[in-house]
Amino acid sequence: MSACPDPRTIIEHLPVALAVARATDGRLLSSNRGFAALFGAPATLGMPLTDWLRHADAGDRIGPPPDWPAHLAALHPDIRPHDSVECLLRGPAGPLHIRVQLQVADGLLIACFVDLTDHETREDILRQALAELETRSATDALTGLLTRRRFEEAAASEMQRFRRFGHPITLIMADIDHFKLINDRLGHQAGDRVLVEFARRILAECRDLDVIGRYGGEEFLVLLPSTPLVGGLTLAAKLRQAIAAAPFPDAGPLSASFGVAECQADEDWHAWLHRTDKALYRAKRQGRNLVVAAPERHDQPHAHAELSRLDRLGWEDGHTLGHPLMDHQHKELFTLAQSLLEMIRRDGPTADLHVAIRELAHTTERHFRDEEALLGEIAYPRTDQHMKAHRLLAAKLDALSSQSARGVLPAARLIEFLAYDLVDHHALGPDRDYLPWLDGRTPETP
Repeated sequence: MSACPDPRTIIEHLPVALAVARATDGRLLSSNRGFAALFGAPATLGMPLTDWLRHADAGDRIGPPPDWPAHLAALHPDIRPHDSVECLLRGPAGPLHIRVQLQVADGLLIACFVDLTDHETREDILRQALAELETRSATDALTGLLTRRRFEEAAASEMQRFRRFGHPITLIMADIDHFKLINDRLGHQAGDRVLVEFARRILAECRDLDVIGRYGGEEFLVLLPSTPLVGGLTLAAKLRQAIAAAPFPDAGPLSASFGVAECQADEDWHAWLHRTDKALYRAKRQGRNLVVAAPERHDQPHAHAELSRLDRLGWEDGHTLGHPLMDHQHKELFTLAQSLLEMIRRDGPTADLHVAIRELAHTTERHFRDEEALLGEIAYPRTDQHMKAHRLLAAKLDALSSQSARGVLPAARLIEFLAYDLVDHHALGPDRDYLPWLDGRTPETP
């Protein structure tokens, strides 16, 4: 997919002297303006970093470890991200007291040179430079989305959570249709503007907890925590519509194809990604501008297959907030949700299901009203965001109620709302975020 970024574009403007070498042999690839300003000339490219240090050495080494050049020359795997040494190196006006700090990332060895000769130079300059370097390596320079490496790190973390707690996770792979024609016809600058707008439209449709990355070229990935396949298909359909809804600047009307796969318990990241990629390939082969589920899974998952992992969503002592009214209402909502799930399990009458949904809607509305009053009393700083989440949940529940009244409510959609939107993403998520304010603490209070 995407290659390592050009070192020169990463380090050129950082406010510290930097040199970049290959981690495999230590040969210098690039240095920035700060390096040339500090030493009077750029580094000799192609020379091993250790040879350059010996060539530039102006005196005895000031700090440990004394065997640092040999340690670096061996490029031992035990090099830690913050290995450093202080030494005297030649500068335009004489010896400089320099701290050299190492960091290994993406097959590159980055050497940071901090001038300690001037007493006003502080370590925070180095930390700031390293933080900026870290940010640049984590986000795609064009779109601001996560890079491939950082996205895979986030995916690995979510997969561990999935295996521990059983919450489903779904992956969406998106690809802009006929993107090569845009570059060929309009040029790469227009193509870049299309990528930026594409990323903006994806971000506008996703939740705060979703992880979005540019995986390479015109391919994008969206990781959906605590979301089953049906939820991923629903979001992918919204993304497809968002791309096709309005023309793109310069390029005009465009479309995108989407592959969707829910992670399975017995597969690793590469197997999961491969299934998602195969689904995307099918969408391309079938005419583009489509959403296709992974080949190994049904496009419409059976509701009863989801029920087995929802049994654990009953009320537990660990769910309490310590506020009598909130705990009573949460327990009531859990009970109603379990009752609805049991109706689905038994294929209960449609009329009874609708009555139960309306009861849940009334109870939820009362709970939201009481909770918002409480948030005002405790001066919770994110009350507006919490109220917005309440409105979205209420709107979803009203839509489900309308569908149930017409007898066209898919059981899988109701299960997704009960288990993941109402319980997992709200009652066990944001509803616990105001706990510090509820018991008199705030993050600023010791």
